[in-house]
Amino acid sequence: MKKLYEYTGCIHGHSIYSDGSGTYPEIIGFAQEVRLDYLLMSDHMTLKGKEEGYGGWHDSLFVHIGYEIQDPEDQHHYLAFGIDEVLPKELTHQEYIREVEKRNALGIAAHPFEERDIKTSLPGFPPISWTTLDYSEIKVIEIWNMMSHWMEETTLKNRYWNAARPRSFAKSPKKNLMQWWDSANLSRKVTGVGSVDVHAIKVKILGIFSKAIFHYKVMFKSIRTYLLTEEPLSKENTDKQNEQIILNTIRHGRSYIANIKRGDASGFRFWMEHNDQNFQMGDEFFGDRAMLHVQLPLQGFIKIICNGKVCHIEKKSKGISIEVSPGIYRIEVKRKRRGWIYSNHIKMRDKNEQCVE
Repeated sequence: MKKLYEYTGCIHGHSIYSDGSGTYPEIIGFAQEVRLDYLLMSDHMTLKGKEEGYGGWHDSLFVHIGYEIQDPEDQHHYLAFGIDEVLPKELTHQEYIREVEKRNALGIAAHPFEERDIKTSLPGFPPISWTTLDYSEIKVIEIWNMMSHWMEETTLKNRYWNAARPRSFAKSPKKNLMQWWDSANLSRKVTGVGSVDVHAIKVKILGIFSKAIFHYKVMFKSIRTYLLTEEPLSKENTDKQNEQIILNTIRHGRSYIANIKRGDASGFRFWMEHNDQNFQMGDEFFGDRAMLHVQLPLQGFIKIICNGKVCHIEKKSKGISIEVSPGIYRIEVKRKRRGWIYSNHIKMRDKNEQCVE
């Protein structure tokens, strides 16, 4: 099997340059403390962190800075990475997703399908969602956004409990979003990432003390996106080369998402073997039968999803190898009855389809 280099990191962070409470040196320090390999920052409508030189290597941590775009109605939030300037704020979401694509930057649809019960949810925090994701330019989406997940699970009754245990409440990605994701991949490729959407919001306690909830260090130990790259991130590369390794890996889908509250997912592997070739997450190939392999670092409850439906379950296992037929496959793993690992898809197309083409 071809060697792959594994990196763990967090996507979607905010600093004092928009609506976060931390400075870049503080945020970078917290990311280093929890041993992230990479960090993708995305303040709202500004690239100030990039302009001030915070991108690049900070000891063993690589930082890349994009920004978060929203339309004039503060909807359709879109993360843009690999971009060098802020687009005009008057653009509609249709216009900026096309503009990001035209510039060969990486766009990620942020917290899609976000929804809340107006009667029970926290006042002053309306949902920020997308009217539709059915644009050919949308090629990457957040399938699990930690902050959005917290807002959807939190009510006036449980807000203090959830705020006190910001990692423990997390269950799994939204079912309707995962259903859309599987359905979309039947006709076009859409890859998924997990994100923290961290702001480290400061609140007053007893009207006197100020305390940050959802602290950077805490959120960096929740939802992570693990990248499997074909070439290593290196200080011998230029910053641009390292950025492209990260962004191209995300774009291709050679990655998986994990809530590390349920355990460090390093070492998870999902691949398919056909005619002495191995195909990884994000790959597509023609065949009639293939061996599907899953390898876990810890014991878990494995679900194999094919064309959007559960086709096999393996309980309390550290791995599985089974023969499968053509379809679009991904993996879900639970631990302690909570979502742990979510892979990107591998697509095996019927070999007869190749003959027709």
